[in-house]
Amino acid sequence: MTICANELFGSKRDKPAVRQVYGLSGQGKTVMLAEALRSACRSSKFGAKHRFVVFDVKHDGYESLAPPNPNVVTAIRQLNREKIAVIHPDIKTAKEELDDLIDFLFDASDYDPDFSATLVLEESSTFITAHKVPDQIKRMATQGRSKGLTLILVNQRALSNRWTDTQSSSITMFRLAIPDRKMLKERWGLIAEEIDPKLAKKKFSFAHFDLETLETSFYQPIKMPRNRTPIVKRRERYTSLFRNPFS
Repeated sequence: MTICANELFGSKRDKPAVRQVYGLSGQGKTVMLAEALRSACRSSKFGAKHRFVVFDVKHDGYESLAPPNPNVVTAIRQLNREKIAVIHPDIKTAKEELDDLIDFLFDASDYDPDFSATLVLEESSTFITAHKVPDQIKRMATQGRSKGLTLILVNQRALSNRWTDTQSSSITMFRLAIPDRKMLKERWGLIAEEIDPKLAKKKFSFAHFDLETLETSFYQPIKMPRNRTPIVKRRERYTSLFRNPFS
């Protein structure tokens, strides 16, 4: 069974706006998300005005989709004409950049009711701790669904913040760190000792837990295309030929 991109990234105005994705490094999490995003960008299930944004402080894994932007300003310009933008923010200003990005998504939704967007927040524990969630992330989590905005929280370890659980509609998990297993059982009744062996049988496979139906589904590794054609092609820059002043 393969997961539908719309299930991962679609904006559903009648469901919680947050989805969580986590798993140990090297288990295929970023590859799955990148290829699912490539599929989503080409899918008719997403409206013409839907935009995908990857905010990636680790600066690795999504370059095959689009050339990375160094900041939100250049990303917004790109989103005017493209379906997706990848942002590699400076870690020193990442919090402020993220605030500006979320402001833009809300402003765009207010300006055009047909606008919708999916924000993939990589290494989300950079911003979310066990006892603190930044105001702008809270805003997107609580008010985003009425605007057609979806927030994907991606992390290597399961987030230990219980507030984010109340705003989440699903959890997509790859193989887990051992310390996370007890927490998963206490919070959602998930028995990691039963889930992990199934994931271990097939490298890069993953499980999807629906927090509304409380059903767990298992998925095969996402199929890799032969050619990972970028959604946004890098613009070539040409310089004029230098002329020999002595010729």
